[in-house]
Amino acid sequence: MAGANLPAKKYSKTSPTVLRLSFESTGSGTKFIDIARALSTINRKFYRQGVYYYVNSVELYNNSDGVVDLHTLPDTWVTKNAWNRGFGIYQKMNSLSDTPRPKYNDFKVLMSTLHSADGANTMDPDLYNINSANTSHQPDEWVYSQITTMHSDGGGPDEFVLTMLGADVGAQGNRTSVGLIKSYGATRAFPVPTGEPSVPNAANTDPLANLFDASGDNALENIADNLNDNNDETPYDHFSYIGHSDAHMQQVARLTTTPTIGRVAKASGFCAPMGLICVDAQNLAGDDNWRVVINLAAGTYHGVYAERA
Repeated sequence: MAGANLPAKKYSKTSPTVLRLSFESTGSGTKFIDIARALSTINRKFYRQGVYYYVNSVELYNNSDGVVDLHTLPDTWVTKNAWNRGFGIYQKMNSLSDTPRPKYNDFKVLMSTLHSADGANTMDPDLYNINSANTSHQPDEWVYSQITTMHSDGGGPDEFVLTMLGADVGAQGNRTSVGLIKSYGATRAFPVPTGEPSVPNAANTDPLANLFDASGDNALENIADNLNDNNDETPYDHFSYIGHSDAHMQQVARLTTTPTIGRVAKASGFCAPMGLICVDAQNLAGDDNWRVVINLAAGTYHGVYAERA
């Protein structure tokens, strides 16, 4: 009887989703993974970039010895606030136009100034045939957000893309990219550099301050000096925000392949803010083929676990 030899229940996974993303490359160099772009391409659904994606584990497959480092954005309040500020400005800019928003409009940013604006350094996910034959899959369109300023040098408005890390590229009127974290830090007030609280110099000779001064070594005056001089400035560089430089990525894994481990390396998972990952391949010959596999956590966002920024 047709249908008799079937499981009691139908496949009940709420949103069938490819959670294992493979990326192929050759030789040394620095490339980037945009998880939202890869998920959209493979699953034929629109995944937003501006969320925190969670990776359960990563794997590296290589035919020779090599090292691949994985980096993410710093998972700090600065990263979150800088992205939200940029998103608010982007929304306000678009509200100036009566043009309808495109169906797949999203606030998309680059990881750093090393991450090329045209997406040339963004790795696309791969699917496979027998004998390790692979095919890379690309989206029809994935354009990183363009910002148009109201300022002009006489030759037209300034238009540029946004990076999370790094400094601005180009001067006003000729900018090509602006760093969100750098911009966020440049527009915030910072603590008084002379320190706080501010104590008058006369405090050391005040009668109450010296009330218990019964030591010939002036012990209490030394205590007062220490309280006045030490630990009254911020326990961080108040001029600097983590993320204002391209060199402020967070290392989350190092994958090393050798013959003794079968050319396979694995590492535990991590959080990827905005789904952006830098893949830094080192010590690899130009014809060395390698594969990075990212296993994402399952959840309720189109089958993937993600949290809003």
